[in-house]
Amino acid sequence: MPATPPGFLILDDALEAAREGQLLTLDGDEGRHAAKVARIGVGEQVLLTDGPGRQVPAEVTAARKEALDLRLLADPSAALQRLPRLALVQALATAGRDEQAVESATELGADRIVPWIAGRSVSVWRGEKLAKGRAKWAATVRAAVKQCRRPGIPAVDEPLTSAQLLEDLRRRAADGAMVLILHEQESTGLMSLAGTLRAASEQGLEEIIVIVGPEGGISPEELEGLRELGARPVLLGPEVLRTSTAGPAAIAVLSALLGRWG
Repeated sequence: MPATPPGFLILDDALEAAREGQLLTLDGDEGRHAAKVARIGVGEQVLLTDGPGRQVPAEVTAARKEALDLRLLADPSAALQRLPRLALVQALATAGRDEQAVESATELGADRIVPWIAGRSVSVWRGEKLAKGRAKWAATVRAAVKQCRRPGIPAVDEPLTSAQLLEDLRRRAADGAMVLILHEQESTGLMSLAGTLRAASEQGLEEIIVIVGPEGGISPEELEGLRELGARPVLLGPEVLRTSTAGPAAIAVLSALLGRWG
C-alpha cells in the first residue's frame, strides 16, 4: 500500500473554487516547512487541507527556496458537512496535559476546541497569556491535523472563564446543542446514551459539547450552573481518567456511536 503523502494546510479559501489541473503555490510557513524542512522535491505528492475540510492531492512542479509550486491532481473534495459537530470544552491544566488533550481530540474528530479557565484550574491565562495560550493551542491543532491527514481544521475559540462559559453554553443549549459533562461520580454512562444520540442526530442535532474539568475537578458551583442550563453529567467509564485523556476518549466514543467510524 503506498504511503499517504505528507499533509499541508491551506489557511485561505484558495481551494474553494479550485479544479483539477490548476496551479497553486504553497508559501508562507507551510511552504517554508515543505521546502526547507521536509525537502519535498519536484514530482512528489502532497495532500492539501483547508479549514472547512476540503482536501486534494497535488504534485510538486517546482521547488523553490521557501515555497512549492503545485498542480492539483483532482477536484478538491467538498467542504466537510459532518453533523452533529463535536466540541470539546477543555479546562486549562498543568504539565502540558491540556495540550495533550487538544492534540488527541483533534486527531480523534473534535470540530471545535474551547479553552476553559475553570475555578480549580491551577494553570490560569491572564493578560498576554490569553492570546499566547490560544495561539499555542491553535498551533497544536494544526500540527495534529497535518499528522493524521484529517479533513477540516478545528476552531480554537477565545478562552472563557466559568461565568463566560455558562453564558456561551446557555445560548448554544437554547439553540439545540447537547451539552455533556464528564463526571466521575455520575451513574449514567456515556455508552448508555447511544440510542438518544442517534435519535437526536437523525432529528438534526447540530452540536454535541463535551466538558472536561481540570485536575481538581469541576467545582460544585460550576456543576450546578451547568445543570441549570440543561447540561447532562455522564460517566465515561469505570476508571478515573486524567484531564489529558478524558476528553479525547469521549470524542472517540461519540465518533463511534454516531457512525463516524463506520
